[in-house]
Parts: sequence; C-alpha cells; structure tokens
Amino acid sequence: MVLILLNAISCHKHSYDLEPATIRFHLPQDPILLNPVISEDAYSNVICTRIFESLLERDRKTLKMKGQIAEKWTIGADKLTYTFNLRRNILFHDGKPLTSADVLFSYNMMMSEKIPNAHKKVYYKDVLSVSAPDSQTVVFKMKKPYAMALEHLGGFEVIPQHVYSVGDFMKDERNLRGPVGSGPYTFGEWKTGQRVVLKRFDKYWGEKPEIDKIEFTIIKNDAVALQALKKGDVDSYNLRPLQWTRQTNSEKFQREFEKIKYLATSYRYVGYNMRKPPFNDRRVRQAMAHLMDLERVKTTILENLAEVTTGPFLPQSLQYNKSLKPLEFNPQKAIALLKAAGYAQDNNGLFAKDGKPLEIELMIAAGGGFADQFASVVKEDFARTGITLNLRKLEFQTMLTKINQRDFQAVMLGWSSGIESDPFQLWHTSQREKGHNFTGFGNAESDALIESARLTFDDKARNAIYHRFHELVYNEQPYTFLYTSYALIAVSKRFTNVNVYPLGLDLLEWRIRHE
Repeated sequence: MVLILLNAISCHKHSYDLEPATIRFHLPQDPILLNPVISEDAYSNVICTRIFESLLERDRKTLKMKGQIAEKWTIGADKLTYTFNLRRNILFHDGKPLTSADVLFSYNMMMSEKIPNAHKKVYYKDVLSVSAPDSQTVVFKMKKPYAMALEHLGGFEVIPQHVYSVGDFMKDERNLRGPVGSGPYTFGEWKTGQRVVLKRFDKYWGEKPEIDKIEFTIIKNDAVALQALKKGDVDSYNLRPLQWTRQTNSEKFQREFEKIKYLATSYRYVGYNMRKPPFNDRRVRQAMAHLMDLERVKTTILENLAEVTTGPFLPQSLQYNKSLKPLEFNPQKAIALLKAAGYAQDNNGLFAKDGKPLEIELMIAAGGGFADQFASVVKEDFARTGITLNLRKLEFQTMLTKINQRDFQAVMLGWSSGIESDPFQLWHTSQREKGHNFTGFGNAESDALIESARLTFDDKARNAIYHRFHELVYNEQPYTFLYTSYALIAVSKRFTNVNVYPLGLDLLEWRIRHE
C-alpha cells in the first residue's frame, strides 16, 4: 500500500506541466450568472471583466479615465453632452463588428423596466437621451450635470445586439451562462462547482495577453485551496491572514511563490434591517457596534492584516472622513443604550422588551472562513451581555435572494467599489424597495447630501459633502462597519511582470517566465 501511494505521488503531474500557458485562479464560490447587465456578485464580476469591455476604463496606475471601446470622447461646456467616438477595428468573439448600435442596445437593455438591476440604473437616472449619429459615434445628453457622469456613461459593459436580442434575455441559458463580449478572453466552459474556463481571443483589437487560457478553479474550503496552490494546481490565491503569516513562510514556498500585499478596494460590514424591531431603533444599532470587539478580531483572526473602518467609503479615498474614530468595544455603553431603548434584564441577565427576549439572527455565507470565525467571537460577547445571537448560514445566492426580498434581520457582507464612489446606489431612499439600500436607511438630509454631491464638480467641495454624509451614516449605524482588509495574493513565480497599482493587479501585463 505504501509503495502504491509513493508511486502515485511521484507520478503526479503539475497542471502547469501539462498546460504551461494556462493560469489558474482560485474562486471560493461559483459565479451566480455571467451576464454583466444583471449580475451583481463579485465572483461573476471577476470573470465578466475579462470577457466584456466598456467605452472607457479607469487606468490602474494613474486612476484617470482612458479609452477602451471608445478611442476618444468630448464633453460639452455645459457638461450635459458626452460624445464617444468608437474604435473601428473591434470584433465580438463571434467575429461580428462592434458598432454604436450595440452600445445603444446595451444601454437600453440595462435601463429596461423588465430587467431587475436597480443597482445599475441609479447611475443613469439623469440621462435625457442616447443616440448614434453614425456607426462609430454615441451621444449621451443629460437632464442635469452629474459629477461622475463620465465614469458611468463610459463604464457599462457592451454586449452584442445580434446575440442578446434573440430569445428571453432573462431566462435563456445562453444569456446567463454563455457570455459573448469583445474583451481579451472568450468564454470556454463553466462546470458548476468545478471551474470556469476562458480562452485568449486572438482577434482582440488591443495588445494581446501572453497567457493563453484562464481557469477559475472553484474550491470552497480555504485549507484545500492552499494545498492546491502548493501542489501547483492553482497559480494564484488570495491567502487568508493566518495562511499569510504562518503557513506560507517555508523556503520552498518563498522559492515558488511571490507574496503581494495591498489595501483592498472593499470593506466588510454587518447590515441591519431598519424596517422592524429591534433595528428600527438607532440605539440598538449603536449598541451592536459597542458589542463587537473589532481590535481583538483584528489582532487574532485577521493577524493585524486589516484596518478597522467607520463608514461607507474606502479608507484610502479622499471621500473618507478620517476624523471619525471606530466606536469602542464597551459592553457597558451597549447596556446603557439598550436600557434607554426600553430593554430590561431579567433575573438571568437576559435582555427583553415587552416580554420578548432580545434574540438576533445574523445571516452569514455558508462555507466557513472569516464570517464563521468572527461570528463565534461576537456570539460569546453578546451572550455575556445578555443577548442571544443566532447564526443562519446560507449559500451566497440564497443570501442575496433573502436580502432582495428584505427577509433578514442582520447580515454580514462585503462591498467592493471604485476609488471614488457615488453613495446613491446604497444609501438613497429611492433605493429602499428594489435597490441595494436593503437596510432602509435614509432621510431628507442624507438624500440632499447625496444629490448635492452629484452636482458638485469641484473635488474638494464634493469631498466635504461626502465627509458630512459619512458622519451622518456613522451616527445612524445602519451598518456596523468592520474592516478594509489587505489583499494577500500569492502568485506563482512562473509569471513575471506582476505589478501592483492603486487599483490592484493587471493580469493583461503578466508574462510567462521562460527559463
């Protein structure tokens, strides 16, 4: 038996031996669907960004907008007219040319009342009209100026009309799992629970990547994913903090992998349903923050590889109000807030109101990882204070359904955004029912601040508005903001030219090491 096992090990072929021009990334979950018009999860997005393109993109190095499908663009002096001139040599993956008709079709599908994507529509509510004077020109006219108009008008993905206009856009399997775009990689296959494969598009209009094939390997368990990395079956993996500090320091690992660390453009939080008790009371939400020992979690579970955050913007952005400090872990303050909200402790020290115990259901994604570890720490602290915290573990897609139905009490999630973001999508009251404002946050002042910032083109003045908005959210605590973590990337040294920019890594630059 031992001889057979040793023989099996000695005959193991690394994936890169079989396909040296293939890179394998780790994904902890399947994407939900591969249609950029309606997808809203990060796993779908990481794949769709390789397949689809938009008129413009943000340069990872300079953070300025640069042309992608559009070769050039002009903005009217009144900031109401945006004209995009398309490149003439762009083909979709099926060989058909991309024209202004496809841009119009993509925009109209995105804005169709039949498409449930309120999270995208919010950025285009002030568009008056879109037209195509010729096959290479698209003109947007605005009802009123919008400070982030260029980023959003140029930022939606363009899909081919001749493919996506056939059949039921929302139900056809091809539209959900067989994407066709104009990007540097074409769709190959999707085997649920196993992998998604992309192949280099050799007729791509721009500089072609050196990597022939991308395989997103789906492994839900962190320990298994790390082993796959060490075996060479995965080339790049976002390490967990403990893996970064204690499990990847061997000479062999350092010889085979590069470890890259940078502050991620995302944050974690616990969000509350403010529509019903107990979280319709601000004092209860504030108490929750005082019961979460974020510094303890940061130094233990997160190995000091995260920054405690306080509000709805990225800590590295100018929108973030750095004068606001995290609410301290202080159970006594939490108890005082709960008592002020009408809760009293019984003989067993358990809080209740009107005869109903204070029990909180926290919804987290199944599969272990940080959410499980964090929740176990928090649950102990809550119990010591007299609050019952029940965990509800669901598959990610089921969680999103519950959130969209507003069927939750509290939920732990993460949010990824650009280096500058418009809070309208998450926080404006118009997004309470169908949009991403699932907590139900907002009032006249918060709406006015959001709307005022959209009309303010001076960066300094706009950021001052955002600082006040940050303060308002901080005071109301619709979320307990947790952390912005560091991206902890391990990349096989089979690849070179792996550069870190303010917006992360750029796979298109990577090269295969030839020795």
